[in-house]
Amino acid sequence: MKTTSRKASAPKGGKKPVGPPRKKTAPVRTANLDKAIKDYEEALRLFGKKEYSKAAHLFETLIKENPTEREVGDRSRMYLTICKARTAPPPPKPKTSQDHYLHGVIASNEGRLDEAADLFDRMIKLDTENDRGYYELAAVCSQRGDRAGAVSNLRRAIELNGANKVQALNDTDFDSLREDPEFMDLLGKALPGGA
Repeated sequence: MKTTSRKASAPKGGKKPVGPPRKKTAPVRTANLDKAIKDYEEALRLFGKKEYSKAAHLFETLIKENPTEREVGDRSRMYLTICKARTAPPPPKPKTSQDHYLHGVIASNEGRLDEAADLFDRMIKLDTENDRGYYELAAVCSQRGDRAGAVSNLRRAIELNGANKVQALNDTDFDSLREDPEFMDLLGKALPGGA
């Protein structure tokens, strides 16, 4: 009796038959990983108790001592960033007119217009002859839709420094006032059509 053997034929395209999916092996837990996890949990406990300085120290130590434990390191870096942000000293409060000006410009650029207006107003109170404070306050008032505030502060800025007239002509912060007769008259420009 003859026995015939069958050869498995490869599927079209020359690919090998696909077998059952391989089981994923669990990551090898080393003594290092176990200690890193234990330290990470302790750091999280401190973080939860709002003991950010102590937690930050533990997260930093974890990162340094476990460079090969990527997942623990990544999470530790994230929490370390939060700890540092929460323990950083608050920014200094503005004291001089220049401080108020710089903080006001930053607030204005970030869209915090109420805060910017307050800072420029304080600047003006500290230095009543500083045209920059009036000009920036006028720009913020314009952006906030305060036409009267924009015009009166710009008028004072121009009285103190005529160059502010030219600057305001090209400043997009005043775009909302381009059709306002009083604003355009202040800049020495007549509205088209004699309005």
